[in-house]
Amino acid sequence: MLLTVMSFLIGCTALPQSGLLTDWTLQRQDGGPAYQVTVPTTVAGALNQAGILGADLLLEDHYKAADKTLFEKPWVFTTRFGARKGNVTVLRFNALNFRADIDLNGHRIASADTTCGSFAVRELDVTRFVKSRNTLKVTVYRPESGELNHGYVDWNPRPLDESMGITGNVELISTKDVQVEDVFVRPVVNPDNLSEAGMLVNNWVCNRSESAVEGVLRGTYEGGSFEVPVKLEAGEKKEVTVSQTILNPRIWWTRELGSPELYHLNVAFVSGGAVSHQKDVTFGLRDIEGYVDENGHRQFRLNGKKVLVKAAGWTDDIFMQDTPESIALQVGLVADMGLNCIRFENIWGKDDTVYDLCDSLGILALVGFSCQWEWEDYCGLKETKGYGCINDPVSEDMAVRYFRDQVIRLRNHPSLIGWLTGSDRIPNERLEKRYLEIYNQLEYRPYICSAKGLTSLGGPSGMKMEGPYEWVGPDYWWTNTTAGGAYGFNTETGPGLNIPQLENLRRTVGEKDLWPIGPNWAYHCTASSSHMNSTAFQEKVMAGVYGEAADLQDYMRKAHALDYDSQRAMYEAFRGNVPNATGIVQWMLNSAWPSLYWQLYDWWGVPTAGYYGTKAACRPVQLVFNYKDGSVLAVNETIPEAAVEATLKVYDIHSKLVREEKKEITSRAYEPVKVFEKIAGPCFVSLEIDGPFKARNFYAIPAGDNVYSAKDEWWGVETDKYADLRFVSELPEALVRMDIRKTGDSYEITLENVSEVIAYQNILKALDNSGNLLPGAFWSDNFLSLAPGEKCTVRCTPGPGEPVFAFNSWNAKLAE
Repeated sequence: MLLTVMSFLIGCTALPQSGLLTDWTLQRQDGGPAYQVTVPTTVAGALNQAGILGADLLLEDHYKAADKTLFEKPWVFTTRFGARKGNVTVLRFNALNFRADIDLNGHRIASADTTCGSFAVRELDVTRFVKSRNTLKVTVYRPESGELNHGYVDWNPRPLDESMGITGNVELISTKDVQVEDVFVRPVVNPDNLSEAGMLVNNWVCNRSESAVEGVLRGTYEGGSFEVPVKLEAGEKKEVTVSQTILNPRIWWTRELGSPELYHLNVAFVSGGAVSHQKDVTFGLRDIEGYVDENGHRQFRLNGKKVLVKAAGWTDDIFMQDTPESIALQVGLVADMGLNCIRFENIWGKDDTVYDLCDSLGILALVGFSCQWEWEDYCGLKETKGYGCINDPVSEDMAVRYFRDQVIRLRNHPSLIGWLTGSDRIPNERLEKRYLEIYNQLEYRPYICSAKGLTSLGGPSGMKMEGPYEWVGPDYWWTNTTAGGAYGFNTETGPGLNIPQLENLRRTVGEKDLWPIGPNWAYHCTASSSHMNSTAFQEKVMAGVYGEAADLQDYMRKAHALDYDSQRAMYEAFRGNVPNATGIVQWMLNSAWPSLYWQLYDWWGVPTAGYYGTKAACRPVQLVFNYKDGSVLAVNETIPEAAVEATLKVYDIHSKLVREEKKEITSRAYEPVKVFEKIAGPCFVSLEIDGPFKARNFYAIPAGDNVYSAKDEWWGVETDKYADLRFVSELPEALVRMDIRKTGDSYEITLENVSEVIAYQNILKALDNSGNLLPGAFWSDNFLSLAPGEKCTVRCTPGPGEPVFAFNSWNAKLAE
């Protein structure tokens, strides 16, 4: 939309006098068309939404030809707002990337030489410049190499614009005198007595007027309130601390341990019977404890209960195009898998939407700085051994400002359990002293110096970062005791290639490269220069485990099986090895662009095979195969005591039942228990739990284990000899009957194996009328296998519209 049209529309409508400024225009500084955009946004994100960067920019190899010169010159964001006569007016910029000149009604109120930094928050008192109708211009400049920018590291190509833009909310604050600048609620919860809780409410108020003001600071929340008389001299800023006791409190838990109960607090400064300014805060009452145990492993407790952290690593979209709806879908997928935590390496989010959702859905959040700033190739600053790239006064000052502002921004979120100030390295001592001084003043959660097994002034991290980032067999997670195996707290690891389902793979690489494997497959792997940058490693694994792929369909079924089995075993092994295993973070949860690597669901929000492997592994009470000794364990970290019936069925490679056992067992939290003795491969294993908790699991077990190289590399480990699962490739054709029944907003799909052959890895798909997979289709189970004669009903909630259901399988076809 052209600027002249936008100007006319704004002139005819009431202008905002407070709140978020979201409606802007965007134009190159040297001229050209202006586009109507919604802030926060990056420049590239806005142009992509406007269709300027070309259709399907992120698909196939189109991104290679994208015009980066568009972003060499500054871009200007323009908006208009009103002002209340006689009031003080403040503009709050929550994030500008990277440098900005800010002009109000033709006056330069901030300049790019001092207004810089991706994660710095700024408040500007603009009272003397405002009038009844105001024009605000923000001219943004792209970050350069060596500046502390957003970190996508080697996960994907760099954003065309280096994320330049207004990347946080712009708030218009209006008050007749006093501003409530910040409110911090520090919960006081005794895990031994949850019938009572307290909170310390720290309120920062500032008199922005030229006269002394007397009034009352009034707070109201569910079941309570407080009032405190406050006197402020002209220009005075004051901290007002209030202590509250809450009887029979609603305690915040993760979704697996209870209900994520939230409170809402309104704090207002009242003077002369009128509210000058107010602030709303959402908080939770809970106790979080983090410590390093006797084995040197980081352990978290929530309200006195141990938590095995089951997490995955988040990234924002490459152009920061995530919307509240897309973020809600993604956090919903996290909850659906049974994960209880998201790791944010980088301070992601244009606003607090993702953290708010973690709060309301009971998902823990582990936040911290990115390794983008720890490697010279990515940061552009010279590395100092052991300390990364933040070692000069300018970058240290910038990092300290980031840290202070982001600690303040996020500290009311009950989901937040800790801060990591390093990822692959630790801060240098001079820098860390400043971090610790800030943290001890502003925070109470565990401080963690690194995601790697390092020690600093802040103490030992208690973490490990030993990979692998490429495929390893399911047995690795159970047997490895020197690197990424199931012990301690592994902050980033996973089986590497998490290939999208075929419909979205086709969109990603394009028809011409689809088969045989073309260059676009490698282009949509990671951006690493040394590993994970093609499918060659996976092809070697596939040939060793199942045999070489004969065609595209064969490749897809084998790639999905490799993904599902290793992903599932990773989480299961950590569950089976508590308390020695304390945390596991899948690298990664999602992708910034259409990708083949490191994702439990793809860029469109459609689950991969690894998603369903994770979901099977993380059911509250589950039977899991222990690849270390061939036994079956019952695992459970959340249910104090669950009485269930456990069933084991073993089938030979010809699908004949050769062993069946049933047992009544009691599963207790944090007490993995052996249920069935050793099972020897090659065979298929079916496991089922019945009772108040229901779960199923199905495995193809090889005759022997994989044999790994004695040397672990940073990216993973080579396999010298592969565990042979070729018998799965030799399964005859099975016959499955499918019945679909609509029940309200969801569908029940019943699959019945009506043959005498195991139907292996049956995939159910919900498609639109164009044959595209529906993002946001939630399946209770998928990629499931059926023994001869077995029947299974799963539920699909596809969202709006009428889906078209499709069936795909390793070796089965649908009965007529």
